Amino acid sequence: MADTRAFEKMEREGWASPTIAKGYAEGFHHATQQVAERLAAAVTAGPQKTVLDLCTGHGVVAAALAKHGAVVTGLDFSDAMIELARHRVPDVDFVQGDAMDLEFAAECFEAVTIGFGVPHFPDPARGLTEAARVLKPQGRIAFSIWQGKGARGGFGWLFEAFDRLGSAEFSLPEGPDAHQFTDEAFARSVLIDAGFHNVTLENVRSQIWLPTADGLFDVFDQGAVRAASLLQGQPADCRAAIRDALTQRVQREAVPSDGGFLIPTPSVILSATRT
Repeated sequence: MADTRAFEKMEREGWASPTIAKGYAEGFHHATQQVAERLAAAVTAGPQKTVLDLCTGHGVVAAALAKHGAVVTGLDFSDAMIELARHRVPDVDFVQGDAMDLEFAAECFEAVTIGFGVPHFPDPARGLTEAARVLKPQGRIAFSIWQGKGARGGFGWLFEAFDRLGSAEFSLPEGPDAHQFTDEAFARSVLIDAGFHNVTLENVRSQIWLPTADGLFDVFDQGAVRAASLLQGQPADCRAAIRDALTQRVQREAVPSDGGFLIPTPSVILSATRT
């Protein structure tokens, strides 16, 4: 197994930054809110249903679950994110913890949701096995993943611009592929091994909203730890070229909306039932 300690350090230090936490909450808000309701539906959130929202971030999924009357526990390793979540949803119980080693008894939740958090697991198989452990038999899990390289939208545009204009002298620490779970066969295999069955994948046409055409670079540079680490390691001329390329893509392909731009940021939702 690969040594992911440097990757985990990057993730923990990155998401501990109030600037990154705020940047993610603001930059990706429109898309995460679109997906949150679908995650709540995928686990049939309802009155008094006990749900663990892993990688709760700024609380957008927790808010959707609570709106349906669910009894929600939101968990994140980032104090900065938990502070945003508590401000957003004061009636939900938010705790700091490690998704790789959950401090909950076995079979104590009826559902688990993870809004774009699985790519931040240093060991996704272990994290999903932990999720299965704390779920009651026949409990539901649902989690979302951004579509990455080759996708027609923000992440695809970023990877295309970086491959064409970025410097290969800086690379990220070794870690799991952030978008591997968009492959249904791969996801099904990992989830079955983790203790789930009845695996389904749903494509979601999620979008982020930007007030200006040149803001997409900043969304990645200030609100996504992996992308920020990669971009901030680039020479100034490469950063400028990537920013310009992303601005041109927004101008050509985004949809004008409310005085700004809607950027396609397609994602998938995977759901399954605990065996």
